[in-house]
Amino acid sequence: MTAQAVGRGRGRWTFGTATLRARGTMRTGVLHTDAGEFALEATDRDRVGVVARADGRPVVALHPDGSRIPGPGGPARWSLGRHSGTLTRGADRIHVRTGWPGSPPRVEITGTWAERELVVLTACFAVLSRRRRRMMIAIAIAIAARPGG
Repeated sequence: MTAQAVGRGRGRWTFGTATLRARGTMRTGVLHTDAGEFALEATDRDRVGVVARADGRPVVALHPDGSRIPGPGGPARWSLGRHSGTLTRGADRIHVRTGWPGSPPRVEITGTWAERELVVLTACFAVLSRRRRRMMIAIAIAIAARPGG
C-alpha cells in the first residue's frame, strides 16, 4: 500500500506529474496528465458521480451505481463516505480522504492501476466536489437562520 498527500498550491492539486484545476464551485474542472487533457464534471445534483472526458468521450466515470475506469480487470466499484471515497477493483483499492477545508486530500493506493494519476485525481475531484457542496449548503443555512436573514 502507498499512502501520500495530494499536493496543493495556486488553486490546483497535483499528483505525480498530473495537475487538477477546479472551477468555481467545483462542479467542473480540468485535469492534465502525460496522456493529455481531461474535462471533469459532476454528473448529478448531489455530486455522487463524476466523469473525466477526453475529446467528449468518457474515459473515467465514478458513480455508486456503476463505474468505468481504464485498464484490464473486472468491474470497478465507487463508494462514498462523509469525507472520503473508495474505488475498488478486485483486490486493488484507491481510498481518498479529505481533512480540514484547505488541506489536501490523503490517498492510499493498493495494487496496480492503469492511468493511475488520472484515476486518483478524478477520485480526489469527486470527494472535493462533494465537500464543497456540503460547505455551500452549510453557509446557506447559516445565512438563512440568522436573525433578519
